[in-house]
Amino acid sequence: MQLTFTSRYGKGDGRSMFQTPVSLEYGITDRWQVEVAWDAQRRRTEIGERVMRGAGDFSIGTQYSFMNMARSNVHSAVGFEVTLPTANIKEDLTEGFVEYEPYFIIAKDFPNLNRMQVFSQVGLGFNQRARRHRDADDEEPTAHEFNLGIGTFVPFRRAVLTAEYNLSTNRWNNGGDEREMYFTPGVMWRLPRNWQVGFAAPIGLTDDSDKFGTVFKLIYEFNILGKDAK
Repeated sequence: MQLTFTSRYGKGDGRSMFQTPVSLEYGITDRWQVEVAWDAQRRRTEIGERVMRGAGDFSIGTQYSFMNMARSNVHSAVGFEVTLPTANIKEDLTEGFVEYEPYFIIAKDFPNLNRMQVFSQVGLGFNQRARRHRDADDEEPTAHEFNLGIGTFVPFRRAVLTAEYNLSTNRWNNGGDEREMYFTPGVMWRLPRNWQVGFAAPIGLTDDSDKFGTVFKLIYEFNILGKDAK
């Protein structure tokens, strides 16, 4: 089992967003896992408007991994995630979509380079409107999303240096008008008793992106049978 608490803040032109997602992952086998996640608290602020706060959306997902394919240092995984619009749409804390996202991950280890890993994830988010705003002008177009992530991490004793590039866009269909792009350096530390803590600083690279942000992450791994996690 892995329990993850995240605190995420982003600030753009005239707006800011603070989120505290919580997720729980369970490894059914060494290769297959399931996950539930909930945006426990979301606060949205825009210039000239009142602060909007409340719980965010809920998601469930599953992932199956293929480790050391053909006895190599290459790994891959396929996954599927569903996000449900459980947040308060009157407070503009959700867009009102059910999102279905299949994705694919591929990664390669470099044992001779301090156990560095390079990875990439590609996914498509298919949106289906389930709830509507009171004001039709507040509704985003029901446009599907293309998501791409490319990154690397390098362990140094108990610390792990990370860097990631992310792109999310829906401009390619149904009148979508968003294109967010980020570069995010970060660091994780392994602590005693199966705890990990991490910090990252997303930097926005497009007009639709937040200009800057911060991410704090706390992870705890445990075995439901009472034994220490490896």
